[in-house]
Amino acid sequence: MAEEISFTQEQLDEAISNAKNEWIKNELNPIIAERDDLLQFKPKELSDDEKAIQTKQKELFDKEVTLTLKENGLEQFASIVKVGDTEELKTVINSLTGIVNQIKIDNGYVPNDHKQQNEYDTFAQKNDTKGMIATKLSKLFG
Repeated sequence: MAEEISFTQEQLDEAISNAKNEWIKNELNPIIAERDDLLQFKPKELSDDEKAIQTKQKELFDKEVTLTLKENGLEQFASIVKVGDTEELKTVINSLTGIVNQIKIDNGYVPNDHKQQNEYDTFAQKNDTKGMIATKLSKLFG
């Protein structure tokens, strides 16, 4: 028959302790070391005062953006302009100003029936018959 193996409580405690120590050494310690290494990248918790200062700074910058847009006649774009700093704001203002100016040019008044006035018509308006005749003759011989 199979021989029965028995362990004393002391032997079991020692085996469990050895297994635990080996697990701590091989598994837990590397994880703790990795965690400690990654903690350097954790964002700093802000105090209530620091949060209040950040909120005020954001409000101030938002007011600056709104004022700058208004100064440049672009206040209708305030709801869509989202910038992070003053340099980016300047770039956006320049771009929007260029676009708005181009739209103004494209939509400007251009009469359909306006034709260029020629030299003969100019003389005719002034009742300058010599100039009118000279223009006609220059076309004949020119």
